[in-house]
Amino acid sequence: MSSATLSELLDSLEQGAILLSPNARAARDMRAAFDSRQRSRGLPAWEPAQALSWSQWTNSLWGELIVAGKESRLLLNAAQEHSVWRKIIADDPSQRSIGSIDLLAELAQSAWQLACDYDATRRLREFAASHDSRIFAAWSESFARHCADHGYVSMGQLNAALLEHVRRGHFTVPASLDLAGFGQIVPSEQALLTALRECGTVVQQRMLESAENGKRLVASVLAPTEGDERLLAVRWAREFLETREIATPRVRIALLVPNLAEERDQLEGVLREVLAPELQSIDADLSSTPWEFSGGTPLSSLAMIVDALELVRWTQGPLPLESVSSLLLSPYLGKIGTDASARDAAARFDVRRLRRTLLLRPEIDMQGLLELVNLEGDRSEIPAILSWLRHVQEFLKKSGDLKRPRSFAEWMEVMRGILLAANWPGTRAPNASEFEASRAWESLLDLLSTLDFSGRRVAFAGALEALQLQAQKSIFTTPSMDAPVQVMSAAEAEGSVFDAVVFLHVTDANWPTPGSVHPLLPWTLQRALEVPGNDPMLAASNCRAFTENLLRASPSVLFCHAGEDENGKLRPSPILDELGIESIDATELNLYTQSLDHVDSEIMADGSELPPLPSHEVGGGASVLKLQAACGFLAFAELRLEATEPKSGTMGLDAGESGSLLHRVLQYFWRETKTQDRLRLMSWTDRDELLMRAIDAALPSRLQLHDGWDRAYLWLQKHRLRSILQQWLEQELRRGPFAVSDVERKELVTVGPLTLEVRVDRVDTVAEGLFFVDYKTGADVDPKQWSGLRPDDPQLPLYTLLAEADELKGVAFARVRAGRDMKWHGYQAEEGILPPSRSKTNIRDIASLATEWRHVLTQLAGDFAAGKAEVHPKSFEINCTRCAQRLLCRIDPSSLGEFAEEINEEAEDAVE
Repeated sequence: MSSATLSELLDSLEQGAILLSPNARAARDMRAAFDSRQRSRGLPAWEPAQALSWSQWTNSLWGELIVAGKESRLLLNAAQEHSVWRKIIADDPSQRSIGSIDLLAELAQSAWQLACDYDATRRLREFAASHDSRIFAAWSESFARHCADHGYVSMGQLNAALLEHVRRGHFTVPASLDLAGFGQIVPSEQALLTALRECGTVVQQRMLESAENGKRLVASVLAPTEGDERLLAVRWAREFLETREIATPRVRIALLVPNLAEERDQLEGVLREVLAPELQSIDADLSSTPWEFSGGTPLSSLAMIVDALELVRWTQGPLPLESVSSLLLSPYLGKIGTDASARDAAARFDVRRLRRTLLLRPEIDMQGLLELVNLEGDRSEIPAILSWLRHVQEFLKKSGDLKRPRSFAEWMEVMRGILLAANWPGTRAPNASEFEASRAWESLLDLLSTLDFSGRRVAFAGALEALQLQAQKSIFTTPSMDAPVQVMSAAEAEGSVFDAVVFLHVTDANWPTPGSVHPLLPWTLQRALEVPGNDPMLAASNCRAFTENLLRASPSVLFCHAGEDENGKLRPSPILDELGIESIDATELNLYTQSLDHVDSEIMADGSELPPLPSHEVGGGASVLKLQAACGFLAFAELRLEATEPKSGTMGLDAGESGSLLHRVLQYFWRETKTQDRLRLMSWTDRDELLMRAIDAALPSRLQLHDGWDRAYLWLQKHRLRSILQQWLEQELRRGPFAVSDVERKELVTVGPLTLEVRVDRVDTVAEGLFFVDYKTGADVDPKQWSGLRPDDPQLPLYTLLAEADELKGVAFARVRAGRDMKWHGYQAEEGILPPSRSKTNIRDIASLATEWRHVLTQLAGDFAAGKAEVHPKSFEINCTRCAQRLLCRIDPSSLGEFAEEINEEAEDAVE
């Protein structure tokens, strides 16, 4: 094995040599470096470099054999091989207790590849000692027979098949073959290389070596935590780029991360913050960044592919409402991406109609959605919202019987037609990533079309299932922009040359890499063949060799590790000590050499007064005083700035709608019944019939029942409400005599400088006086919410301003809630108005309470009118934790102690 610099490898490529790399990424980088050199020399054109990965090279050899007529067997692609394994496993009754057929097929496919790499397919039965390994041995024999009978060659068998052709002299062997950066060559590859050598090919295995003789940094550095480690690594990369880009125009840094998929989001946040702060915006275009992730993501996880798959699924049956909402608002369907009016119309329809149907409709099909628009929608908005959906339905009608089995190629054309009818992927210009994603989707459909190799015809559902599976298995990598910072796993760095390498998380838990034994292959066979993953000594040796190659190929290498994580202390990898890697302090890296200009800041109080209210009549009712009591800024933001939080849709009757329904039922019931005496004289049957009439009358008129599910949900809600109200009427009978004088009564009440409109749930006439009732269905009900200078719920105290002091006999919450919580909560002027209670704490001087409440409410109304909008929450835990105005007020939690002291002082002053 000889060493070679990047320049020497490029020289070999210029001389026509074939250069093999351990992965497609390294081969791509080598071709890019070759093209860059030719451009720098001013050449107008040149022969492309023959820099290939091993799989690319062997596939090209097989293609040459096909063209030359030396081979007629079909080389199975990944989807075709999975299909064969799936059939074999599905035909075996012993697999039914093991697991999913698709997962088993994927596992068997990887085990077969591993067995072929180590020339162990004929020894599987011999070493099979466990139940799983014996089953796999039987599957492997069936797979090998199936391939032989039908003229198939799997990817695992390709090296062995090419070996036979070399021995038979079926193609001209290359004069020379260079292997650059290979850490390990498996036996099947080694056998093919040996045969080529015997036929005269000069095969050289090259170790990559840096040509730079300047200043080098090879060290390990300790960071307190993994978060600090990521920040340190990216800052060092930026420092390296800034110091080297002046002298070297094309600088490349590799960030090696052992578990990249698990912390990709966290690392990307640090990369944005340090390398490109201008990309922090949520709507920033990330198609061109100074960093690249090489690992890729499943194609099925991309937004535009998710929408494509969801739309195709929707043609076969109902989808969850969340998925339908995503499709309606998708920029990849119809004209949503470019037509603002269409986007707004779709958003309105989603919020106001689809999610507010008041029925527990967890899913809906295409026809059901169109019916919903026809029944409830504004007809003028239909073309803007669902024109693409109508085109899809028209295409489906023209496509014939979709229940008839067809070939995969035919189904793929149907799916293309569905997306074309929906105008996928939209009318707006795609960015580079979206363009490549659409090409990857087309390639995926072409891949699924090759499943016709077996002549099998499937139903639409089977074709869709295969498409979804392959979309999950297909890894999409954004087009390379040759960014200066390349983020990858250690395995992906093999065969590439970088100016610097930052290796993160180099601890004894990550390096040497933890091994794993393939569950379907006999462990003894794997151990005998030295398959990676089952021998700790072999794993340590391979990791040590990789580290040595890394140091040889890169002029600067920084190994990072954290002192601890959430599980405790961490230790650096022992390989660092074995190789004599120097440990340095983080301060020696000079990450803060650039001085920041100090900007003096001055805090200035905003003493300008708010403009007066445009009118003394303020909308919002009691909520004005409630918000002002909770926090002056909250009331100001919501009622004067109108910075309210948008309401989220809920399937079925949400808490608010359920409460409103109960109010309407009781309103109808008491308008008919009027007095407790009449209620007492009613039979159970009469009471039940009146309740059901009240419930039917109270149901919203916009309820539309489409199927049995809707009817069952509505039946359940009606009978649940009837059961609760039957129990509540027993609570009404336990009270003293009363007559309902008014229900849902609207009044204007003047409090301080404000005039507020209130709606009183119920006014009872008791003992020649008035008793105010407010229905509550929630869990948080307590008369203590009316007390203090900043009451949590001033609604009932506000009602008391509608009555004269001498006629007010009490106020109460009617807690209409299933279970033990169903009871009255309030104050009465004398015993006998509310149901009997063991304690007398609910008997109060109502006139005095009303006077006190009037004073408090007048003060709150005056504060709101005067524009007192200080950020002064009554309780951080209650008022601030879920407050939608946190982005505006930017409250400092450290100042909460001051708020608490002020509130205590106010309470003490009130007592005095």
